[in-house]
Amino acid sequence: MFRFAAMITTPDLSAQHISYFPDYRGTNPYQTLLYESLEPAFTAEPGSIEDALRLQAGTPERPHLFHLHWEHAVLIGAGAPKSVEEFLDGMSQFRTAGGKVVWTIHNLAPHDRQKGAANEDLQAGLCELADILHLHSLHALTAARAELKLPERKIRIIAHHNYEGAYPVYARSAARRDLGLSEARRVVLSPGRIAPYKQPEELAEAFLALAGPDDRLVFAGELASNFNPELPDDGRLVIKKGFATQEQVGKLHAAADFVVLPYRASLTSGSAILAATFARAVLGPDTPGLRDVIDPPKTGLIYENGGLADALESALKEDTAVWTDRGRHAAEAVAARNRKTLAATWQDVLTSLTKSSIGGLGTG
Repeated sequence: MFRFAAMITTPDLSAQHISYFPDYRGTNPYQTLLYESLEPAFTAEPGSIEDALRLQAGTPERPHLFHLHWEHAVLIGAGAPKSVEEFLDGMSQFRTAGGKVVWTIHNLAPHDRQKGAANEDLQAGLCELADILHLHSLHALTAARAELKLPERKIRIIAHHNYEGAYPVYARSAARRDLGLSEARRVVLSPGRIAPYKQPEELAEAFLALAGPDDRLVFAGELASNFNPELPDDGRLVIKKGFATQEQVGKLHAAADFVVLPYRASLTSGSAILAATFARAVLGPDTPGLRDVIDPPKTGLIYENGGLADALESALKEDTAVWTDRGRHAAEAVAARNRKTLAATWQDVLTSLTKSSIGGLGTG
């Protein structure tokens, strides 16, 4: 699913080439859908800052683009450099050689751990060195401004695209039958990685205290590393651990009445946009990522911190038709996040970035 060639190749000189890091296509179609929408004017493939520097050296007459996502991957995981200093030094060399850098700020802190000094140093260096600082919404920009020193001239807001066409769509009855949920009255879905920042234990406790015997809460996703949540052995909890295929993602959303995303923090929520793409409304806390997607009460419900149980109680008491209507409105709203429409803005930004005549753009 969603695969590019992993090898570094000689760039097509008829197109502007982009290297991007990290490569999360195996678990998230965001990058695949974004870069496909930019073809044929731009071509993209995964690569480290060292790969980007080599490519820039091979085409000194034109700028190469390096697009950084989820910067925590610089600190951990495959392909990570030895240190923040090494990475930033490589980025500085890349820019000195004529390359240009875009940093998409997906999160302000790693999901599964506290932001440490290394992460703070990395983000400070990126604010200085990146030519473009991309955020997905004004809500995200407000939150980022409170924590990072963002040079105003570098900021660009381009919305997170929807996932139309990325997953198969199923009828509710067929999906519930295939998932063994045909007899359920209400199905609530908690999708994606089962991780502390999504508070699965708190969600399960609140749900079991409120739900009827025929209601179901479905956790579906891979377990975060070194995390083993203590979830009660209760038939109303359905736990599907492991990576969900495209077909499973489609069926899980089709079976659900609504999606619950009890984040501790969220700057951008692809899960909320995915739910809306499937015409499923979301219940979640007041975070920038959910404020960007949810227009309460029309397309979902937002609660203040600590209000999960009360919000869930209200949601479970409502008729299923109310949530169906919210899902319909959510789908109508998310349709505006059309990839072709957003690609035109991306192309304008990236094309202007490669033109050295832009006064002072990206200088530290």
